[in-house]
Amino acid sequence: MNVRQKLLGGYLLVALMIAATALIAWRADNASAERAAAQEAAQLARGVAKDIAYGLPASAEDKIVTPLYYSQRGLGEYLQRMHTTQQRDVVVVDQGKFILGDVVEENVGTVFEHDSGNEVGLTIADGEPRVFVEVSADYPGGIKQVVVPMASTGGVTIGAIILEYTPLYDQMMTGARQAQRIILTSASVATVLVLLIGFLLSGSLIRRITALTTAVRVIRSGDYSHRVPEAGRDEIGKLARAFNAMAEQLERSAREILAKEYTDSILANAGEGICGVDTAGRIAFANEAAGRITGVGVSGLLQREAALLLPEAGDHLTAGTRESVLQRSDGTAVRVEYTNSVIEKDGRPIGAVIVLRDVSRQRALEYDLRHQALHDALTGLPNRKLLLDRLEHALSRSRASGEQIALLYLDLDGFKRVNDSLGHNAGDLLLRTAADRLTAVLRPHDTVARLGGDEFAVLLEGASPPVVEELTQACLEALAKPFVMHGREALVTVSIGVVPDAARYTDADEVVRNADVAMYAAKDEGKNRAMLFETRMHEQLLNRLDQESRLRAAVHRGELRLHLQPVAGVPDGRMHGVEALVRWQDPERGLQQPGSFIPLAEETGMIIEIDRWILREACHTVRQWQDHSPHTAPAWVSVNLSAAHLETADLTDQVAGALAATGLSPHCLVLELTETMLMRDVAVTSIRLQELRELGVKIAIDDFGTGYSSLGYLRDIPVDVLKIDRSFITGMVGNARQQELVSAVMQLGHTLGLRVVAEGVEDAEQLALLTVMGCKFAQGYHLGRPEPVGTLYERLNRPAVTTS
Repeated sequence: MNVRQKLLGGYLLVALMIAATALIAWRADNASAERAAAQEAAQLARGVAKDIAYGLPASAEDKIVTPLYYSQRGLGEYLQRMHTTQQRDVVVVDQGKFILGDVVEENVGTVFEHDSGNEVGLTIADGEPRVFVEVSADYPGGIKQVVVPMASTGGVTIGAIILEYTPLYDQMMTGARQAQRIILTSASVATVLVLLIGFLLSGSLIRRITALTTAVRVIRSGDYSHRVPEAGRDEIGKLARAFNAMAEQLERSAREILAKEYTDSILANAGEGICGVDTAGRIAFANEAAGRITGVGVSGLLQREAALLLPEAGDHLTAGTRESVLQRSDGTAVRVEYTNSVIEKDGRPIGAVIVLRDVSRQRALEYDLRHQALHDALTGLPNRKLLLDRLEHALSRSRASGEQIALLYLDLDGFKRVNDSLGHNAGDLLLRTAADRLTAVLRPHDTVARLGGDEFAVLLEGASPPVVEELTQACLEALAKPFVMHGREALVTVSIGVVPDAARYTDADEVVRNADVAMYAAKDEGKNRAMLFETRMHEQLLNRLDQESRLRAAVHRGELRLHLQPVAGVPDGRMHGVEALVRWQDPERGLQQPGSFIPLAEETGMIIEIDRWILREACHTVRQWQDHSPHTAPAWVSVNLSAAHLETADLTDQVAGALAATGLSPHCLVLELTETMLMRDVAVTSIRLQELRELGVKIAIDDFGTGYSSLGYLRDIPVDVLKIDRSFITGMVGNARQQELVSAVMQLGHTLGLRVVAEGVEDAEQLALLTVMGCKFAQGYHLGRPEPVGTLYERLNRPAVTTS
């Protein structure tokens, strides 16, 4: 047991003694209150006994006092009065324990048997008062009773008085509990104070003792700098001051003893080579690191001229830092950086210290970092930064010497398809192979760079126009050959933009930009070709950027217009539904047809926003038409969805939101998707279309017959409408084979329960043939051109002109 435990044990013993004393006082006070309550009750019972045995005092002098003991009526009234006014219940019994009087009249005349120990009988016999607890059916919890003898005027015991004193007992105990709480509270506070004082005092002493013992252990470990607080003037404080004085003396002695060993240890274990050179330029001291770096060991360095080992290191002991290649005796070489510091005394040099560092790995790492910063990690080719740097230097040389330079900008055609189908590993292998092929067909001094993704650039220096053309063709042919990756063969081509006379442009960025523009022109021309940059290409690009900017703002500025084209019944020609089409009211170029801006919208991703506008506007328009003129309103409206919109995660929510906002019934909305879009991923597409159909929306296949020859997928994709592409209708007249094909597709759609719509009906002959084939719906210029909503509404609601 430690000191603190002993101290705390003593204080705990004192606290327990205080608690025991408080408990004894509490018990004594409780017993005293119980005795006082019983005595008081007995005293009250004796007074009642006298009143009953002697009678109540007379109200007049001539009136005779009669004992209540002999008057059952008077006794009953007396007991009832005590019960009512003083809340005391009294039972009067005779010597045989027969009840003479009780508040409960039914008990009178019965034997009192609620004293389990016959306390009543014992009191009648010996005249001593007793207390007991009555437990009965009426008082299952028990009531406290006191019994005293009742004697006649002659002193003869004639019975007993039984008085309930539970209320008196409770009153006495309530007063006692206040004193008991004070006792317990005082004892608890005293106990806590004793324990707290003991804890604090023991903690203070133990902390000071612990500080001393800890300091002794630290000193024993060799750390002489440790000190302890010197607070207090008691014995522990004196001991702390004596300890500190001893530790200070030990610290001074240790510093003096270890100074030389410490210095020698530092020099010996230093990672850098350290040599001491005397005034004659010879090495007088060398550590292990210096011997390891130079390859001759410490013994090989001592007394050796520093100038022979490290050029200029011992030349007049000049200070400074230099770097050189040190040839070792084993034939290897190491690049070292060494610093020469002169040691002076009284203003004159007395020697020098040379510090050597092996920087071979550092320089190699720096080279690797520079290489990584300027080269592509996948192919090892120069990256965009290095290409621009070389191009700038080539431009400067070309302007000075007149040498011709050219830049090729290459972008692989179909790389994304390979990457998505065969995986990224195959894509990386294709890029590395493409880099190797380009390097193989170009000249050694040409720069091939990878700009990122599947884009490459080639800097041709000293290249006349014929050479540029020849090398460009070589690049086209090299990349057109099949690529074999993981046992699979893939075909890609390349589109090349060429800037043949790069020196006439301002800087490298402009040359790269122009080559990039020419490359996109090659892609627009059909890919797998090279295009020379022309100024008009840049102008076209600027116009495209301007159109893109204006198109982005078209939706927000309210420049989009909704046109509707009727879908008529066959053969009556009456409009049943409409197809929603978009036009752009360009402030600068007037009303634009979809072909002039939809491709740009699809390429830039704006098509999703345009699709959302058409969807909401079409639903709103048809709903209003149905409200104002239900007899001419179309039964449904078809809205085209783009491929990008179909792939958005919230498409179903957008459609549901448009229907809820406009109030259009879901059965009046048809969403049209092209056959090619539907077949991109049948599993995913089917799930998405099923979600839309659960809203009540109908699905239509647009341009049917242009994407896939197989018709079996119609069983797997949830569709409601089949729209036969206009290419089948256009050449149908006079072509029996094509008529049979259209008829077969129509019959297939009807068999599957689909609504079949023939698109592109341009004349009456086509309509007549469709009528014979059993076609029920058709769409085309012959039946109605796309027109603004207001125009179509007015035309269909115009009153018919009748002639008499």
